[in-house]
Amino acid sequence: MLLVFTSKSREGEVVGIDRQRLTIGRVAENDVQLADEKVSRHHAVIEQQDGGRVMLRDLGSRNGTFVNGLRLSGSYVLSGGELLRFGDQQLRVEDPARPQPPAAVTPPDATRLDAQVAGAKRRPRARVRRRYLVVAIALTFAVVVFGVGQLVLPGIAEQRVRAELARHGTIREVQITAVPAVTLLWHRADTVKVAIDTYRSAPSSGHGSLADFLNRTRDTGKLDVSVATLQSKLLTLHDVRLRKEDQQLVGQAELTQHDLRAALPTFLDLRPVSASANGIVVQASVSVLGHRVTVRLDVVADAGRVVVRPEAFLLGSLATITVFGDPRIYVESLGAELRGERYLLTARARLN
Repeated sequence: MLLVFTSKSREGEVVGIDRQRLTIGRVAENDVQLADEKVSRHHAVIEQQDGGRVMLRDLGSRNGTFVNGLRLSGSYVLSGGELLRFGDQQLRVEDPARPQPPAAVTPPDATRLDAQVAGAKRRPRARVRRRYLVVAIALTFAVVVFGVGQLVLPGIAEQRVRAELARHGTIREVQITAVPAVTLLWHRADTVKVAIDTYRSAPSSGHGSLADFLNRTRDTGKLDVSVATLQSKLLTLHDVRLRKEDQQLVGQAELTQHDLRAALPTFLDLRPVSASANGIVVQASVSVLGHRVTVRLDVVADAGRVVVRPEAFLLGSLATITVFGDPRIYVESLGAELRGERYLLTARARLN
């Protein structure tokens, strides 16, 4: 079998399905690379099975695999003649061994042919006009529905997001784009931009928590969230900026010494020591039975959470404190830069 490109950028290009497994995706390590932002890194695979069957299978791509205009669910046996679409890239499956339909046979009786032609000419023109009219009405209706959807659905989605987030903060701006807009009915958007003045994140089970919002928008292509003041569990953060592309998250925020002290027991006296790509180090002092005990605390990413932990376990009552943790968000790294009494934090995470 062959894959023949029908998209204009690569029209006529042919790829042979001549191996046991043929991978399709956006990155170069695939057998068929499709340079299209709507195509996932590892989008689909074509496999040859025992008995000669050729199977097409989607690999959980974000925008799906389409066969003859229908989104693929599970696997599909290719037999030749199918039209495939990955993102905006279209290909046709051809099987050189597949027999071609027989050519039309010319009737030997010339009189019979003349009669058929005459009969076709006598077809009422009104029927043809009605068919054209029906097609024109259907196309007009489709254009109107598409245009109204593009105008109305993003606004409805923006109002819904604003109402959900407003339960826990002051929302300044919500912008959502999607083409076609009907994909918003399945909670899929191209871009979502949210600006918030103040936000108090509920626990992970809370209906309006920021983690819930990130989980609901996991199918969004690009997400940009800014929060002037964010209160999340023990910590208060300022000038928060969170960007998501696919399932990867990058966040920046400012943390003051005052807010860090407020997240820890009140009997600790804190002093900043250092900040680096590995996190924050502070020195904590406490009086125990008339003696001053000093210990260094690390604020780091650990097992998907942000925690405060002592470098040396000197105090029996002092243990690791989780300042951020949610099972749906895995924090991979936490870096910091010390600027006077403020830390500039940079965190990288992913959605589970």
